[in-house]
Amino acid sequence: MENIEQQTIQYSPRKAKFSGAHWFYWLAAASIVNSLVVFYFNTPNSMAAFGITRWIDGTSGALIAEGVVPPMVASALAVNILIALGFATFGYFAERGNDIAFVLGIFLYLIDAMLIIGLRDFFGFGFHLVGLYFLIRGLLASRHLRENATTI
Repeated sequence: MENIEQQTIQYSPRKAKFSGAHWFYWLAAASIVNSLVVFYFNTPNSMAAFGITRWIDGTSGALIAEGVVPPMVASALAVNILIALGFATFGYFAERGNDIAFVLGIFLYLIDAMLIIGLRDFFGFGFHLVGLYFLIRGLLASRHLRENATTI
């Protein structure tokens, strides 16, 4: 038998930067899907929801005695979608190498994670930690690319 060479997986800062920036899109999309499910099916929020959108969902409807989850009103759904689109905007700028968009988005997502832990949703907090890991990894890769860029 021939000797088969093993291929090594090489770290690519460019791929890591784009992957980190795309996490802004994934998190925003998951939050929009969550908000739509909560609005149309009157279910509790999932762990993928932003903490601020959970707070908006919980305070927007009238309190009812029968259910645990107050029904979400259409204006709260619109605000939730705008928040998610704003978060996706960080991904747009981070994808183009703007480190300030990375830092600001990570900071806001960290504050959102603190809100989630304040709501005592430990699965949601864990989901936020995973998202923060990949966002920070993308920021570090973006900084690496900027520091090692060569000028011609």
